[in-house]
Amino acid sequence: MVELWLKYGKTEVFVDVPSDMQYFVAEPSKSVEVENVEADLESAIVGLGREELERLIHSSKKISLVVDTQLPAESFLSVYKKLIEYIAQHKSAEASFSVLLSPWRYSGIGIENFMNIDDIKINSIVVDRYSEASEWTLDDATGLQVHQEYLSSDLKIVLLPTEYHGAYGLLDYRHTIVMGIAYSKSRPKRVKSIENLWEVANSIKPNLTIQTVHSYKKGLVKVFAGQPEQVATSASSLAHDTLTVRLKNKTDIVIVSPGGTPYDLTLMNALQTLGNVEHAIKNDGILILASECTNGLGGPDFIAELGRYALEKDDYRPSSIINHEAVLINKFRLLSRKCKIALVSTLPKTYVERLLGAKAFDTLSDALSYALRIKGKECSISLIPDVARMSVSLEGEGNKSQDENPNNP
Repeated sequence: MVELWLKYGKTEVFVDVPSDMQYFVAEPSKSVEVENVEADLESAIVGLGREELERLIHSSKKISLVVDTQLPAESFLSVYKKLIEYIAQHKSAEASFSVLLSPWRYSGIGIENFMNIDDIKINSIVVDRYSEASEWTLDDATGLQVHQEYLSSDLKIVLLPTEYHGAYGLLDYRHTIVMGIAYSKSRPKRVKSIENLWEVANSIKPNLTIQTVHSYKKGLVKVFAGQPEQVATSASSLAHDTLTVRLKNKTDIVIVSPGGTPYDLTLMNALQTLGNVEHAIKNDGILILASECTNGLGGPDFIAELGRYALEKDDYRPSSIINHEAVLINKFRLLSRKCKIALVSTLPKTYVERLLGAKAFDTLSDALSYALRIKGKECSISLIPDVARMSVSLEGEGNKSQDENPNNP
């Protein structure tokens, strides 16, 4: 037997693979990480034109910095702290400066790290788009509810890492806008008519985007800064090369882990990873997902949508392309038509089987035994760790850009 380990919550779990079987542990190729994170941001600022940027910051009366990440890495925090210091140094004494922390992906994990910087007072706001608080206002141009602190700022900056999301592809500032500080809970008529949500994001886009690319090991590879569209293109291209795993062929059994906390806190978190591996599985193959789910199923909106799916199953259709919870469940529905899905988690088995219609196991070894009984010992196995931040493609496939992802609005 060969003992293979995967991240599982704050710890790890192992699976014994018969030594005479064909298996492959899929990881991206090694990337060159920068030694001095702060210096790389400084270089990106110089590329923008330091004097012009300092003038822009100093002349702005209200500045907002939106931060969106699920990357609890010191390299990203170092970029954040350096950027905060730079803005604080060059803004006028009368200017207001707010940091908007968008929690749509990271559920508050490590959020306190972004709320305090030594010797700098930060007006930090956790932007909860599910709140009915008065901070949200209707933007006439888009029909969306937008956080007024962002909408009323004359200098809007967004900072985020370039990460894969199983429903939306490589993330950029547009996802931060639509999923973080703008929402359509009231379903305005204007939003219902929009087929391309990029139109919305572009109409309230930031003035400046700072986007980072990190390696598989979460060290910084490069900082990009500038106009949102240019930055998105450059960062996405590098992230694709840095975080893509290539397999020679599709596999009979694929064993994956989202990558531990915070990526596997809930079932909703776990489902967000599925699109990153869907191309690796053969039709009628088996996907084994190891996700601890210590915080249960997810938020109330996700639980309600999951209940609707459990009642409708094959007749289920997402209520709206803007409904994030429905998009995730529909991704699971489509993938489950192609292959069998088994979940290794702490969730009660009846929850998993009744709500999702998936197989549920307590251990990876039990799940693999189930899969081998179906596929036989002549099958192929791929093990993919940290799949929340990576994407899998087959050798010979081109660089599929984010805009080509069919799940992007």
